[in-house]
Order: sequence, then C-alpha cells, then structure tokens
Amino acid sequence: MAGRIPDQFIDELLARTDLTDVVGSRISLKKTGQNYSALCPFHNEKSPSFSLNPNKQFYYCFGCGAGGNAISFVMEHDHLDFVDAIEVLAKDAGMEVPREQGAPDRYEQNAELLKRLSESSQFYQAQLIQHPDKKKATDYLSKDRGLSGQIAKVFGLGYAPSGWDNLLKSVGTRAESQEQLLHGGMLIEKKEQPGQYYDRFRDRIIFPIRDSRGRVIAFGGRAFGDEKPKYLNSPETPVFQKSQELYGLFEAKQNSPTLDQIIVVEGYMDVIVLAQHGITNAVATLGTSVNSQHIRKLFKLVSKVILCFDGDKAGRSAAIRGLEASLPVMQDEKQVRFLFLPDGEDPDSLVRQEGKEAFNSRLEDAHSLSHVLFEHARNQVTLGDEEGEAQFTRHAMAMIQQMPKELTFRSVLINQLSNQSGIDSETLNNTVTQKYRSVAPQSNSSDEVPNSYTPDEIPYTPDYDEYDQHSSADYYPPYSPSSSQESNFKGKSQYKNKKGKENYLPPAAPSLNQIKQASLCLLLHPHISKDVDVPDPVINQADEDLQCFCKIWRYFLKNPQKNVGNLLSEEQDNAIISNVYALLNHQDAATKLKIDNALQEVQDMILTMENNLGLNSSIERLKSKGNESIKDNSSKQELRNLMDLIRKNKSQ
Repeated sequence: MAGRIPDQFIDELLARTDLTDVVGSRISLKKTGQNYSALCPFHNEKSPSFSLNPNKQFYYCFGCGAGGNAISFVMEHDHLDFVDAIEVLAKDAGMEVPREQGAPDRYEQNAELLKRLSESSQFYQAQLIQHPDKKKATDYLSKDRGLSGQIAKVFGLGYAPSGWDNLLKSVGTRAESQEQLLHGGMLIEKKEQPGQYYDRFRDRIIFPIRDSRGRVIAFGGRAFGDEKPKYLNSPETPVFQKSQELYGLFEAKQNSPTLDQIIVVEGYMDVIVLAQHGITNAVATLGTSVNSQHIRKLFKLVSKVILCFDGDKAGRSAAIRGLEASLPVMQDEKQVRFLFLPDGEDPDSLVRQEGKEAFNSRLEDAHSLSHVLFEHARNQVTLGDEEGEAQFTRHAMAMIQQMPKELTFRSVLINQLSNQSGIDSETLNNTVTQKYRSVAPQSNSSDEVPNSYTPDEIPYTPDYDEYDQHSSADYYPPYSPSSSQESNFKGKSQYKNKKGKENYLPPAAPSLNQIKQASLCLLLHPHISKDVDVPDPVINQADEDLQCFCKIWRYFLKNPQKNVGNLLSEEQDNAIISNVYALLNHQDAATKLKIDNALQEVQDMILTMENNLGLNSSIERLKSKGNESIKDNSSKQELRNLMDLIRKNKSQ
C-alpha cells in the first residue's frame, strides 16, 4: 500500500533492530573495547577508521565522515532509498510496514502482473538448465560470448526455446494469467483468432530487466544468429517505461562494494562482460538515447556518471545527446564525463583485449563535460574569422544556459568561455539565447548533393553489438526550406549589446512525437512495413503527422524491395517530401538507424492511437448523456475508469 510510513513505526523498528547485527552481516567487525571497528565500506582505506557504538546504536567513520543509524547504513551500503531500507530492516525484524492511507502506486495496482513476470523469468532460467536443447544456449553464452555460469546467474539469464507456446503452457495456464502476460508484453494475440495467444520470445537468449528494487519488469531477447531483429525487447507496459529504466542498475547496486560512479554503455552484453571482468558498475539504456531522467536517477546514487560511446560518428552524435540531456539536471559536486572508445571497439570487445586495469585507466582519462561542450561548440564553427568566433561563443553560451542558474559550475564554464572568447562574463551572462540546437558543420565541399538515392546507397544495418560506422548524416543531405539563411550575429561586437538588443540563437530541433518517431522507423527500416497493420479508424484520422505515416507505410507495403531513396525520387507531394527530409535530418535519425526494435515502436504507436480513439469516443458518449443521466453504477464506474485513463495519459 502506498502512503507515508508512520513515525511511530520507524521508532519501533529502530528499537527492535540491533545495529551491530545489521552492520556485522555486511562487513567484518572487530571488537575494540566497548565499540567495534572496521574498514569503512564507504571509502577505500588500509587502516580501520569506522567505529560502531552498540550502546548508542550509532556508527561513524573518522576518515570520510559517514555516520548514522541502522536505516542510514542500509541506505548507503545497499544503495537503497529510505522506503526500501525500511522494508529491508522490517523484513529482518519480522515486522510489516504500515502505511497511512493513500492511493496505491502502479506496482501495487499491478502486483499480479509482476508475479507473472517473475514466474516468466524463473521459467526461462529453468530452460537454460533443463531443456533438451539447452546446449545451444549454453554454448552460445560460454563459447561465443565467453560468459561464465556465475555471471549468467547474477544477471538471471535464461533461454526461450523454439516453439510458439512454451511460456503460455507453463505460466499462462489460467485465463487470468494469460491476460496478465498479455498486458506484460509476454504474449501476442493472434490477429485471426482473438483471445488466442502465442509467446513473444522464441528461440532466444533472455535478459530479464529489473527495476532498482530487483523486480522483473520486462525482458530482452537476443537471437542466436543474424535473424532480425537481433534484439527483441518487451513493449512498454503498466510497469515498464523504457525511457525511465536502465539495464543492470539493480545488479550494479548489489555487486559493487563501493558505488561512487556509474558507467553508461549501449548494450546488455557490454554490461554483463564488464561485470565478469570485475567492472560491476555499468548500466545500459534500453534502446533509447541517454535522457535527463536517466542522469537525474543516477545522480541520486552516485556523484560521477561516465557516458561511454564508440569513437565513430554515431558515437559522437550519441555523446552530444548525452551532453544535452545532462545540462538541465547538472548539480554542483556531481560530474558527467565522456569516454570515447577506439573505432570498431565496444566495452565488450575492449575489456576482453585489455583487461580490467587498462579499461579502468581509460575511465580515469575520460573527458570532462566542459571539454566536450567547448569542443562541440568549436566543431560548429565553419569560419576562421571573428564571425566564426561569435558563432562559437553563441553555441557554447546557449548550451551553458541550459544549466540551472544557481550552479557554481555554470559560473565556472562562463568564466572559461570568457577567457576563450575575450568577452567579459557579465556580458555573457546578460546574453539572451533561445534553446540550444545542435547544428552539424557545413561541408566545404562544392560537390552537389544528389536529388535521389539508389537502394545500394541507403543500407539497412541495425546491429546492437556492432553498430554501422556511419551516422545518418552520411546518407541524407541536410534539409533546408530556404537556400539562404543569414546569421543574426556578424561579429563579437554583437555580444556587447550596447543598444539593449537581445541576441538570439536559432531554435532547437523539436523532439519528435510518437507518430513521427514511428514514421522515422519506417523510413530507416522499410522492411518492417510488411509486418505493420494499421486499422481503418487510425487511417481515417485527419492528423497531418498520421497521414504522412500512412503514406510512408503504404509505399513500402506495396514496394517491399524499395527504400527511402526510391520514395523521395517518386513522391510528388512536396509536403510529404519536406516532412521526410525533416525526419531524416533530425538528431534522432542516427539512433533510429541502429535500433533493433523498430517494428515494436511502430506497433506501440498504433496501439496508442487505438487506445486514444477508444478513450475519445467514450468521453464523447458520456458527455452526450449529461451529468443527470450518469447515475447508474456502470456509468459511474466507466466515468471513474475514464478519469484514471486521462490522468495516466497526462502523466506520460
């Protein structure tokens, strides 16, 4: 049950809890007079400076200053928040945590769904040990990927055998269980047989995705060969939003003795292989770019976040998105650093070649946020004169102004920019900028951009393990609605703002809505169109974005052998052409080019549209009844359900 934990219960819990037992179960204590001493678990030391007073039920470290009671120790040592620490201690004390009255959270509302997901994880793990075809899976993990049985157990790896209904027969034995598995993304309903289901994950290695408390909330499945998609992820569900979760975060909290920094990498296997080599503090995003929610979540646990990327153009583009995500949530005494790996390498391959110490050395040499920010601003400059310097200053200042105004670090960056640009800090502080927009440097080449592309020029190469060495900018020209766009800034003097005029930067590229993201998936992965089914009610919507999506879908459905180059050369509607170019030139294109779950993103969008249509029609019907007519219990319950859906949609 959600709600505040009463203070009286917390006092009683502390009274029943012996701090010596709590600490002694986690670190080695030595009796020293009336107290206990130990090597502090919160910082590296060679001689004990950690002291525990059993009479006062209090601990203190004379080395790092850490101190507190049983609750604070469990929070710090186990990397838990306050409520989770209370629950751990209460469980050890045989007490049930009471809650003051409050609305149930989404996990309580979906307790049965979480049970089915946990049972699914247990089923897949059992198949890795018991199934007649288990050797196929164990050989892949041990021989092809070099994983030990111990690390597979730590991350709960499993095996989904070939066949259509293995999980269905094992976990979905009742109608209620089948419905929960469907809502949890584990089953897919047959189009031709409503009410009949089949397993989503078949003939794959299974990676359970856990939340920060260790509950299984979703899965990833990896094909054994080059089947497409190579990686298949659970769709978003009531307990899983991929943009908010990080793979391996729970394991990092559990297995890192001192969790003072976290490395963000790109794939499941990167996390697992690093952990096998003793680097247990790595996590991975789930098919999305690093966003501000990820950074904010990690800052609650650690003081340093290292974003690790491939050294190619796609990796550089991803790093800039990580930079942009970090700026609005930066905090003093927190760090974001950037590690660029050699071309053709990822953390998985590199740590195998170099080992733990060499990889840790790379981490220590990771670039600071300020270095990446100023380097990126310099890379935007195309002129070697005062105008170019003005452009550099505008780009850098626009990024800096995304940071909270009260940050000391922001002031430090402005001072650094002042030293590099020759413009005083006060003038920079008073410069008004619009939201930062990442702009690729203009090419100095006089070569003309072709008006159309051949199929061979736009390859389909999504690979979660070995990304293509090109970004989307290599394949698509920048789209510009006008042939000449002059800068508002003509030199450094504009920054002086002597006449009180405000200096503005170009507006940022807006984030793509769900429909545009689905359209981009179709453009970059046209082969998935054959597996997309768009219902007539969705097609008939008048929304411009949706009509563009349907136009793209129909083209590739009728022409499965063609690609986006063919579409652009054959399309007659200038509005469609402009929209396509805008999508291909968007900063998300490089990421979408590499994802393996493009089909799932498109299907999720269609499902959202269907749900919205159902919601809108129900609302209109209830409105037409009028307040006086909503008196029967069924109408009242329907109204409550609709209000819950509206609140849920607003919160997303």
